[in-house]
Amino acid sequence: MAPDFIGIGAQKAGTTWLHRNLQPHPRIFMPRKEVHYFDRKVDDRSNALSRLRGKRQVDEQWRRQVRHWLGLHARTLSLGSLLWDLKYYMRRYDDDWYASVFEPSRGRVTGEITPAYSALGEEKVARVHGLAPEAKIIFMMRNPIERVWSHAVMSFDKVEKGSVGSVPERKLLRKVGRDSTRSLTDYLRTLDTWRRFYPDERIFVGFLEDVHFFPEELLRAVYGFLGVDPSFRSPEPEKKVHVRSDNSMPAGVAVELARTFGGQTKRLEERLGGYASFWRFCAERLAEDPPDGRVAYPLWGSPLWEEWTRGTGVARPRFQSGPLASPELTRKGE
Repeated sequence: MAPDFIGIGAQKAGTTWLHRNLQPHPRIFMPRKEVHYFDRKVDDRSNALSRLRGKRQVDEQWRRQVRHWLGLHARTLSLGSLLWDLKYYMRRYDDDWYASVFEPSRGRVTGEITPAYSALGEEKVARVHGLAPEAKIIFMMRNPIERVWSHAVMSFDKVEKGSVGSVPERKLLRKVGRDSTRSLTDYLRTLDTWRRFYPDERIFVGFLEDVHFFPEELLRAVYGFLGVDPSFRSPEPEKKVHVRSDNSMPAGVAVELARTFGGQTKRLEERLGGYASFWRFCAERLAEDPPDGRVAYPLWGSPLWEEWTRGTGVARPRFQSGPLASPELTRKGE
C-alpha cells in the first residue's frame, strides 16, 4: 500500500493549493495533508497512551488534532471517518501504520503531501525509497525571498499569535535568518538528494508563478504526470489559499533576503532558467539598489517583474512546470 506519489514541499510554495485541487479528482485518493511520517513519525515509538500523557510539543499537537477530528465525527455521525481516524491516531507508528493511511483508496491513485519532506537528509530519503521505490515525486518551488517572508508571516500569525505588521524589523530579520528557514529554501540540495533515488522523469517541479498565471494548465500537467484524466477540472483552481500578507514586505527584510539568497538564485537560474531567472534578477536589483519603505509582494506584482520582462524581451510569462526530464527544465552541464 505504498503511495503512488509524494509531495515533498516546499513549504509556502503552493502545496496546500495543490492538495485541495488534487483531492477532488475522482481517480485520486489522498489522506489529510501533512502525514509527517518520514520526518517525525518514522522513528517515534510512542503509543496512544504515552501521547495522552506526554509533554512533548508533538504530543500536545496530537491531542489537539484528536480533539478536533473525533469531536467533528461525533457531531456529524460519520462512522467510517471515525473508524479511520481512530486507526490513524491510536495505532503505533510503523510502516504498516503508514500503509494503512492509504487503505480507503479503492483502486485509485494514492498520494500524500508533507512539505517538510523537502528538508529530509539522504538517509531518510533512502527510507522513503525503500518503502515506495516506484513513487512519483512532486516538488513545488517559489522565489526564495517570497518563501521565507511567507514562512515568517505564518509563524507570527499562527505560532506567536501576533500580527507581523506590528513586529519590529530587527525581530523579523532574526526570524528570517534562522538556519531552519534556510534549509527549507535550499531547493538544489533537495533536488540533488531526491535525484539520487528517483529518476528525473519521476520528479515533477512546479512553480508558484504557474499557480498564479496558469493554474489550470499546471493541474493538467500534474494530472498527466500522475496518469489520471487530465481533462478533469477542479472546482476552484484560481482560488488562493492561506493568504496572510498585506501584499507588501518591509524593504529592509527584502534586501536582507536578497543578499542571503543571491548566490542560490544564480545557481537555480543556471539549472532551471525561466522563473528562476526572475528570482536572480530580483535578488540582484534589491541588493544593488535597496528601496525604501515597503516592497510589493508577491514580487511578480512589483515593478521588478516589468523591468525583468523588458530586459529579457519576454512580454508574457511562459508555463514552465513539469518533470525534471522535460526539455523546459533540462539544462546543459548538469
